[in-house]
Amino acid sequence: MKWSSYFKFRPYAAVTWRMLLMWFVVFTILRVFFVIYQWPLAGRIQRSSDFFEAFVAGIRLDLSTASMLILLPLLLANLYITFHIKLFKKIFRGLNILLLLVYTGIGLSDAGLYREWHAKINMQALSHFTNPLEVVRTVPLTHSMLFVVLLLALGFAFIYFFERWVMRAMQTQGADTAPQKVVRALFFFILSGGIGFVLIRGNVTGMPMNQSIAYFSNDVLANDIAVNPFYNILQDISIKNNIPDQSVYMFRSNEEALKQIQTDYPVTEMPGPELLNVQRPNLVFIFLESWTSDHIGVLGGMKDCTPQFDALSAEGLLFTRAYANAYVSDQGIPAVLSAYPSVSRVAITNQPAKVPLLPCITEELKQVGYESGFLFGGDLVYGNLRGYMLEKGFDELIEDKDLDDYPSGRLGVHDEYTFEALGKVLKKRKQPFIQGMFTQSTHMPYDFVPSDDWHSTPNNPEKLFTESMHYADIHLGRFFDSIKKEKLYENTLFIVVSDHSHQSIISREGYDPERHRIAMLMLGGALRKEWKGQRWEKIVSQLDIPVTLFRQMQVPGNRYPWSRNMMSPSHPSSAYFIFYGGVGYICNEGYCSSMQFDPMHLYTSSSDTSQAARWRDKALSFQQLVYENVRLRK
Repeated sequence: MKWSSYFKFRPYAAVTWRMLLMWFVVFTILRVFFVIYQWPLAGRIQRSSDFFEAFVAGIRLDLSTASMLILLPLLLANLYITFHIKLFKKIFRGLNILLLLVYTGIGLSDAGLYREWHAKINMQALSHFTNPLEVVRTVPLTHSMLFVVLLLALGFAFIYFFERWVMRAMQTQGADTAPQKVVRALFFFILSGGIGFVLIRGNVTGMPMNQSIAYFSNDVLANDIAVNPFYNILQDISIKNNIPDQSVYMFRSNEEALKQIQTDYPVTEMPGPELLNVQRPNLVFIFLESWTSDHIGVLGGMKDCTPQFDALSAEGLLFTRAYANAYVSDQGIPAVLSAYPSVSRVAITNQPAKVPLLPCITEELKQVGYESGFLFGGDLVYGNLRGYMLEKGFDELIEDKDLDDYPSGRLGVHDEYTFEALGKVLKKRKQPFIQGMFTQSTHMPYDFVPSDDWHSTPNNPEKLFTESMHYADIHLGRFFDSIKKEKLYENTLFIVVSDHSHQSIISREGYDPERHRIAMLMLGGALRKEWKGQRWEKIVSQLDIPVTLFRQMQVPGNRYPWSRNMMSPSHPSSAYFIFYGGVGYICNEGYCSSMQFDPMHLYTSSSDTSQAARWRDKALSFQQLVYENVRLRK
């Protein structure tokens, strides 16, 4: 018997590719309907080419969605083709018809919802169906009738296409032996299932895709055209599952919680000293991926790891007790740019329906004539950061795909070349501008090419990370050596800040606030001379950056209730920080951290139980108010 007889996959392959094609036809037709139904809203898109680009940009999400929709039907098809049991064929037909009708209903609902809410269909919208009478009362009769008519018409058309195109490929095997059929079916399903998993995830080992992989434009509607509505619902479900029930975090009324944190957010603010010698400086945010104070010599950390940052601190204002509010990048970057705090397991940027109402420093500055951009050597798909930045009006996003002239590693372009690209970007920017830059070489797998022969100590459990910080530090210094020669430097304030911290040679626990102490340095020609080489010793948070800058620039900052003016004498020396599974509070007297699901189990520096309890109540109140803000944010 020839082995080739075990590998005749024609009937299996025919069903597979025909189902994929069927779903792409369905996606395309409903996407066209979505565009048509949005008119005249769709007419507001500035570039007509965005309509066509949306269909291309959505292909990867469509492929992922189609792979999800065909996996179970494909198993049933394999069973029927192999064993010729008609029950499998009937279930296959019934399941596909059901999926076609469900998806058609979702696609039509997405178009109708978007016209009202300007948001993709999500779990918040679907939750209304738990009360059908509410839906009947709120949806006009004409809309309901149109929905039913279109569902029947399109549903019938899709089912007809399915019967004529897919079902005709459901041919059973010929006179092959049972072992041949079984081996063939098993091999094909393992192969197709593996490929399907990769298509659903988006890759094998990198970051799994999310809906921002389809984002390509500053026009929100153009991006929403590209996003598959079924995928959007699935992502929203996964996000909703990360927000705990109120019973987990609600320990008092919200009014009482506000009172608990009131001393940390004083209503009356005393004016502070001036930092800037120009009212409208260029602002450059350099986000240092994972930089921890434990590895920064000038902050009391490891000597010789960051000699360039240490030297730069003598030219700027160094915040020696700055704390990250968050513990991952998609929490930390919005904490700085939007002054939006985080809670364990939840990132606001991963909830696209809630992003539009977030404040962002770009929005205030655009009103006073600033242009904006963001540069990253990797892919901003992580945490929906691309979607967040496009939504917040960044004029230009530059990612790894735009830097193909530079060498790159597994995560993208190495920091030395990204800093070089930043210099080129700044030189062409029209002033005043706000520019962001995010390093990535200090992120696993640390595949940088060393720029000198410096090595960390052999017993360092974070040796590779430490050496990657040293590598990034070298090129941070080289960037400033270069940019200081440019005329724009005199009108520019650089804010060098970690997005979050990282485990260090000290191996601190997550509840330890020193685990979250980070780099924060302001320097540049726009900084007054009297502040150069100074150290700010009060405890501050990432969240405090926007309002501090707004006060200096005389820009309103009333949309940033979680941000405080660091330079004000009324600014309390305190900060809240989040770790995975809990929340903490630190002030000059000490700290207290509490686990989310065991809030009475405390980690504290105080032997005074009443004092520790006060700090605990502050931390839990802060956590509660942020969770409530996320939950209620429309």
